[in-house]
Amino acid sequence: MNVDLREQLKQKKQAYVQDEILSSAATLFAEKGFRAITITDVAARLGYTKSVVYYYFKNKNEILWQIFNRMYEKYQATIDDVLSQDLPADEALHRILHSHALHVMKQKDWTAIYFRDESELEPEQRLLSRKRKREYDAKIELVYQRGINEQKFKDVPPHIAISGFMGMCNWLHTWFNEEGTHTPEQIADYYCDLMSGGYLQ
Repeated sequence: MNVDLREQLKQKKQAYVQDEILSSAATLFAEKGFRAITITDVAARLGYTKSVVYYYFKNKNEILWQIFNRMYEKYQATIDDVLSQDLPADEALHRILHSHALHVMKQKDWTAIYFRDESELEPEQRLLSRKRKREYDAKIELVYQRGINEQKFKDVPPHIAISGFMGMCNWLHTWFNEEGTHTPEQIADYYCDLMSGGYLQ
């Protein structure tokens, strides 16, 4: 086996273990709260020693911050993909909100942390996280403003409209049940229909 192949396999293994640790931590943080969980708890859930976790993350805060980074990257990649397609405003907004709602439901634990545990971050991390969220919402507000300009959307201040839409989506994790009667896709469809048409017949 050549050196390059060995290095690639090593990197894949490291990435796999990192993903396992983050997933374990996210589940525990979501269930019991960030402060109640220790590195030992995260390791024990995976059958690891805490030294394994410390090999990949220097402390619990770094694990939390990586969860925030992963969530930000996922949301950002989705919205950038939609915006790159130069779609009409109504179709672009529908795709963004639908994808956002799906992310919230399909990663309930990670979402709970992302929108609940920002106060547990270090001050500079917290500032960056808030900045990222504002910029993300601002991109969607620009889509809404474009829809107003095209006379496709109601002339509601974009910040108010998008804050309302995102509020609906972001708290799906508190009640969505994977074993319920509706799939994430169906619920996302219902939400988008309500947001685009309102509740009046």
